[in-house]
Amino acid sequence: MQNKTRPYDGIMELLAELKNNNYKTAIVSNKFDAAVKGLSSKYFSNLIDLAIGETAEIRRKPAPDSIYKVITELNSDLSKTVLVGDSETDILTAKNAGISCIAVSWGFRSREILEANGSDYIIDTAQELLALLKE
Repeated sequence: MQNKTRPYDGIMELLAELKNNNYKTAIVSNKFDAAVKGLSSKYFSNLIDLAIGETAEIRRKPAPDSIYKVITELNSDLSKTVLVGDSETDILTAKNAGISCIAVSWGFRSREILEANGSDYIIDTAQELLALLKE
């Protein structure tokens, strides 16, 4: 689980800024739920409000189940939710949930794949996310 695992550059500062500005944050992953919760706790401590992985009740992405669970658990709503991801699966998950997707170019897939799959936005740095969220 922790082999070559670390937050990407700028992520800790970004999460702290989001927390300071009262944004609700969550991790949704296709990894098994206990692993997602453990990694979130180890690496992000109190900067992430909720971490959800696959369980018998939550289908894997691109099913929107995890998004809907996050919205319910954080007492939020769909119109205030955006998925930040790094793959075509994340883009499709956002579409299936009826929310916007901000894809990151530094993750799992290339910019070309993210563009070809129709991400609403593509960012190159963590700081760009703050600017988009404030629009």
